Amino acid sequence: MGARAGLVGRDRETTQLEAALIAAATGDGHLIAATGGLGSGKTALLTTARELAARHGFTVLAARGSFLERELPFGLISRLFVCVPPGDALNQPRIAAALGQSDALAEPGPVTLPELHVLHRALAKMADERPVAVVVDDVQWADLPSLQWLSTLPHRIEHLPVFVLAGVGSGEMCTGPQTLEELLAAATGEIRLDELSQHATRTLLENELGPLPDDFVAAARKEAGGNPLLLLNLARAYTDYTEGLTAPALLPTLNVRLRRLATHAPDAVHALAVLGGEVTLPRVAELIGIEPCELAGTIASLHRMGLLQAGGALVHPLVRNTLREELTITERQDLHAAAARLLTETGASAEAVAEHLVETRPQDEEWATEVLTMAAQRARSRNRVVDAVRYLRRALTEPGAHGLLAELGEVESYVDVPAAVDHLAEADPAHPALPGLLALLGEEPEFEADVIGDPDVVPSQPSEFEAYLKAVGYVRMRGELTAAYARVDRALTIARRWQHRPCTAAALTARSACLRDLGRLTAAEADAREALHTLESCGAARLSTPVFNALTELSLALLEMGDVETASAVFEVLPSEVPDLFGAPALLAARGRVRIAAERRKDGVRDLLDCGERLHARHNDAMSWRLHLGGEHLYAEERLARSLNAVLPLAAVLREQAHALGVDGIALLQESVDLLAPTGAVLERARSHFALGRALHLAGRVKPARAELRTAVDLADDCGVEELAEAIRQELAAGPAGLTESERRVAALAAEGKMNREIAAALFVQLRTVEIHLTKVYRKLGIDGRDQLAPALRLAG
Repeated sequence: MGARAGLVGRDRETTQLEAALIAAATGDGHLIAATGGLGSGKTALLTTARELAARHGFTVLAARGSFLERELPFGLISRLFVCVPPGDALNQPRIAAALGQSDALAEPGPVTLPELHVLHRALAKMADERPVAVVVDDVQWADLPSLQWLSTLPHRIEHLPVFVLAGVGSGEMCTGPQTLEELLAAATGEIRLDELSQHATRTLLENELGPLPDDFVAAARKEAGGNPLLLLNLARAYTDYTEGLTAPALLPTLNVRLRRLATHAPDAVHALAVLGGEVTLPRVAELIGIEPCELAGTIASLHRMGLLQAGGALVHPLVRNTLREELTITERQDLHAAAARLLTETGASAEAVAEHLVETRPQDEEWATEVLTMAAQRARSRNRVVDAVRYLRRALTEPGAHGLLAELGEVESYVDVPAAVDHLAEADPAHPALPGLLALLGEEPEFEADVIGDPDVVPSQPSEFEAYLKAVGYVRMRGELTAAYARVDRALTIARRWQHRPCTAAALTARSACLRDLGRLTAAEADAREALHTLESCGAARLSTPVFNALTELSLALLEMGDVETASAVFEVLPSEVPDLFGAPALLAARGRVRIAAERRKDGVRDLLDCGERLHARHNDAMSWRLHLGGEHLYAEERLARSLNAVLPLAAVLREQAHALGVDGIALLQESVDLLAPTGAVLERARSHFALGRALHLAGRVKPARAELRTAVDLADDCGVEELAEAIRQELAAGPAGLTESERRVAALAAEGKMNREIAAALFVQLRTVEIHLTKVYRKLGIDGRDQLAPALRLAG
């Protein structure tokens, strides 16, 4: 049987309890101990057990140990037997007093054998009438006589219809530790309440919040450690994130339990929350001002309660965050400052000390500056740039840090461009990194740097990155797409390892272009979008060349995918008059193409001409902007492409030239196909094969036309451009004249394997008519015989 509605993820445990109840009902008595740390769901399980026992016809005796009444003799027993007092209790004054049957007060002291006998007789007498279930929660807080009685039950109920369930809070203070151990040792079964599974966590959270995505459930389980109480508090405190979440409603329960352990326990857990991974017993003791031997027992109890890991750190991020937030800002800063000094004195790493210093007020001591500077250097060497920025910014508030401004600016250039520009300009207005950073903010120098690197030598520092990507761009332009992609992909890995966001964005933009050429359009779109997000995260201006470059690639990928509407929307973030930045011509060329595709040819042509004028003003030229202008522009494009050995642009311009020539353009289209053959440019190859196949059809050269069209449709399918693939299929279906209805009927029957005589009989025509129709079909479809009919008809639609 499953758990009740309020109990989640404990089906195995409730099944075990029900089996013990069924056995007890037949005279096979059981005492089961349920153990769990703070918030593990022990009380909810015991409540479920009481309900199960009642449904099975048991008389249920239930009580709970009380921390405040742990010195009251027989206090727990009085709560158990309050409704059914034992008949001969008057023979035992302490029991009679506990049950309110005399005016005397029960005296302290261990339970006697006669007292045990009376209680056991009372339980046995009740069990004669109907099975009895004794359910006791928080046994660790039971008074000693009651605990002693409970510890004797396992041997007394072996042959009685009695079921006992004792709930024990792990790590809690106990009135009789040895007696409790006896009870646990004698128990016939034990249930340990571990963390909830992923599925159970989902159920519990969705009961509070409704349907949730998998990543949220996983994150919440990590924050709360699968602890039911913490998960409920997290769900009730949740707004729109889980990381760093606090649960103030948890504090009263947590603080009460901690104070019961020891007066210094709250201070100890606050110190643990602050120290984090640098936890050692002497350090915690030093931080809160007690002796390590005094703290050791408290630490052991916190382990048993499930609050501490083996290394001593707090298990649950939710608990750690909540405890930290309980402190005032001053208290927290003082603790961090004390921890920083303590860790420095005990030889902790510079990074460990720096993590505390960034949480404090300035210390006005040079040792803090030295530690923060060293931590920043180590963080940079390990490519932890964000940490290095934090440490250096904090170091600037300490004495003797005036020389760190340039170093801070250099590190900030990886992740925060505006801040880097401010600090570098203040430290050294002639700093060599400033021009590149200003370009990210849209403030470019008068002339574009024309340094080109070696595509076979990967950059070793960010200053070499732009030149390297330019060199890779030439590899791509020559049609060596696989080589270009491999190099830019490696550059992206390097930039990510550096955690240099501008370099990462530049590599993503370059890889997007390579992916587009290779026909992997969805991946190209994803890279361009990630590049834009990365640039935004480091503070790059919207009107800057890196952003223009990423927008260009995003719009072209969308255009190639046939999504003209979304491609047009890409440019809505820009003013109609594009600023004259280095990336503006390419952006205008892309916008021109998109506008022409969106049937805004006049605006598109204006953009293309504007692109050309800007390039001319710089005494520069670029590929492909003339393609959609036609006329003499195409010949200028061809001359430039041939002079630069630009394979992909040349193949495209030859295709455009051939389009105006019709049948006379077959030689140009054949050259376009041959140029693209070794490149891996799937989409461009599909277009050139399609154009060649169509021209061959017009020339009446059916068989080679069909071969080109079949190649084209396969390539278009490979890169997922459905609109192009459908156009090619229509061309295949039509052929130069198309199949007549009679020819289609004859071809379909022949494709099914029917002989000519069978076809003639089925269609009520002469055998000669079938032969004539098949001859025409073979010629129109560009095939040699009936064995090729079926695939040819499928391609023809």
